[in-house]
Amino acid sequence: MPTSQTPDIQTLTNQINEMLAKFNMPGVDPAALVREQARNIEAVAQATQVANKGAYGVVEKQLELFRAASSQLLMMFEDAALAPKERGELAKQAYEVTLIGSREITSMAVKASENAFAITRKRMTEIFEQFRKAATIGKDT
Repeated sequence: MPTSQTPDIQTLTNQINEMLAKFNMPGVDPAALVREQARNIEAVAQATQVANKGAYGVVEKQLELFRAASSQLLMMFEDAALAPKERGELAKQAYEVTLIGSREITSMAVKASENAFAITRKRMTEIFEQFRKAATIGKDT
């Protein structure tokens, strides 16, 4: 929803088209240039959303792990009747839960990065393919 401080995208697109048309470059379609840049911006926005969603998931998992480990350690310290061997076992369990969770966090972060990069890679491939086609067409004429 545009506000007084947020420019209208269509207005900006029209202004850019008008500006490019003034340069009157033969063989260049200003509207196509603007459309391609809009696709680039959309790809960046989508990749950013995927990365942010992944980062949010990582933070949620870290909080979950912290709470689980904290509660195990609190149980250990609150129960004065626990023998040292039992305390050691609880500490070991807390460590194992944290280790498993750390692996999950790493996996989540890697997956989010891969997904965000895949979006960017796809758009870059499209751009290079368009460039290759344009270069091939130029050679044929």
